[in-house]
Parts: sequence; structure tokens; C-alpha cells
Amino acid sequence: MANVRCLYKLIRLQKLLLPLNATSSRLAPRQPRPLTFLIARSYGKDEKTANLDDFRAREEQRERERDAADQAAEKASQKEAGGGGGLGATGSESRGPEDDAKQAKVDAIRAKILDAALQHVPKQGWNRQAIILGAEDSGYPSVVHGMFPEGGFALVSHFNGKCNAQLVESLQQKTDGGKQEVEDPLDFLVQAVRQRLEMVTPYKAHWPQAMALLAQPQHTPTALAQVLTLVDDICYYSGDRSVDFGWYTRRVGLATIMKMTELYFLQDKSPGHAQTWEFLKTRMDEAVQLQMMLSQTEGMTHTFQRSFNSAFITARNILGLGYNRN
Repeated sequence: MANVRCLYKLIRLQKLLLPLNATSSRLAPRQPRPLTFLIARSYGKDEKTANLDDFRAREEQRERERDAADQAAEKASQKEAGGGGGLGATGSESRGPEDDAKQAKVDAIRAKILDAALQHVPKQGWNRQAIILGAEDSGYPSVVHGMFPEGGFALVSHFNGKCNAQLVESLQQKTDGGKQEVEDPLDFLVQAVRQRLEMVTPYKAHWPQAMALLAQPQHTPTALAQVLTLVDDICYYSGDRSVDFGWYTRRVGLATIMKMTELYFLQDKSPGHAQTWEFLKTRMDEAVQLQMMLSQTEGMTHTFQRSFNSAFITARNILGLGYNRN
């Protein structure tokens, strides 16, 4: 019994001491953390920053590699599309034989309709109605005029291209493809310009309408390209093989005389347009005299040549024209 009572006393004493120990532990001051804790925290922060910098560096490197791969693929596609140059530099897609055949068929249909439409220009003018009548004459429905979104300009441009080709063919026959020397270059130029303007005679009544279409801003590049190409062909077959600054001056001068004569031609009511051809001959003589006069004053010659050359070169570069002949 004595032993049992001693055991109860120990249990009561233990229950009394446990709350005191807990209270003392709460009131005890907090021990400062060792410096190693701060060192560990700073080390962890530096490691995290280093990992983020590495991640950014890897992502930037990958982005540079992707950009380089995209540029290489684009260059390869351009080279493949353009056959190593030419149109491939613009990034245009290559066309296969089937596409070329389809485009040639469409171009043939367009040319056939426009040729038939020219017969209706003297009555209808240079407009969509003439194209519709030309399509019907060619056996196509009238709705096919949708192939000509340019409207009347498509007809004018087709006419100019056709007439220019006929004139160049005639000049080639006269000079044996440019091999035969021309005895009188000035008369050759006069006759070439006259032959070209005579092609407009059947459409003279409606030609102001055609000139208005050619003067529209959206049509100017095509119209200017046709004029510059024509004057270059005329000068070439007249025997002009010069490589000096006068190459540009003569072509700009001839284009100016052609347009001046064209305007005079529209107002001329003389029989056979005799006054127009006299006007043309006079302007050509004056151009020759002006060139001779300028050749005697070196400073003025260089000034005029630079002006003409700058204008001609600018127009040629804008239109992407080239005049290199074999």
C-alpha cells in the first residue's frame, strides 16, 4: 500500500510540473539564428538569379537560331522560285508548265477579244461597251468583259502595243534587223514617227478619250513604258549606237516631239494631215539645230544633258525598263 501511495504522489507531481515547463518555454527569449542561416538564404537567392539568367540566355540563343533558319529558308525559296535570280528576288512563287499554259490561253483569249473590239471603237469609243461587242463577235458571252478590270484602258494599251510591234517589225525590215546603215537618220526618224501616228487615223475622233485614259495616275507607268520603249526602238534602228550622255537626250527629245506632234495631229484638218507632217519635220530640224548650238557651249550642254539624263534614268528605273541589246 505504501508503494501505491508513493506512485500516486509521483503522478500528481508530474502533472504539476508539466504546465510550469510549458509556461517557462513560452516565456524564454528566442535564441538568435546562426549566421549560417543568412549565408544559406543569400546563396539560395544567388543560385535562383543565376538560373534565371541562364534561362534567358538559352531562350535568346534559340530565338536567334530560329530567325537564322527562317531567313535561310526564305532565301532558298526565293532562289528556287526565281531560278537563282530575276523574279525570284521579289519572292514570287514559281510557276509550272501548266500555269504557263493556262496563262497563255487566257492571254490569247484577251487578245482575240480586244482585236475584235477595235472594230467598234470608231462608234463606241474606248470603253467597256466596245469590249462587250468584241467578245460577242468572238463567240464569247458579254459577261466575259470581267476579264478586263481596267476597262477602256485595256483596249488602249492593247492598241498601242500592237501598233508599236508593227512599227518595230517594219523598221527591222527596212534596216535588215539593224544591220543596214541608214543614209539619212533624220528622215528615218520623221518617217517612223509619221508611220506610227498614221495608225491612229481611223480612231482620231475618239483619240482624246484614249489620251485621257493614258494620263490617269494608275495607268501612267504602262503608258510611259510603251512610249520609252518605242522611242528607243526608233533611235536604235535609225543607227544610234552611242554610249555617251546624248543617248538619253535624243530619246527624251524624240518622245517630246512625238507627243507634240500627236496633239497637233488631233487638231489638224488639212488634207492628208499635211500640216502635221510639216510640223513634225520642222520640230525635228529645230531639235538638230538646238543640239548643234548646245554642242558649242560646253557648260550649257552638260547642264541640259544632266537634266534630260536624270529624268530619263528616273523614269526607266521606276518602270524597271532595260535597253541592253545583243
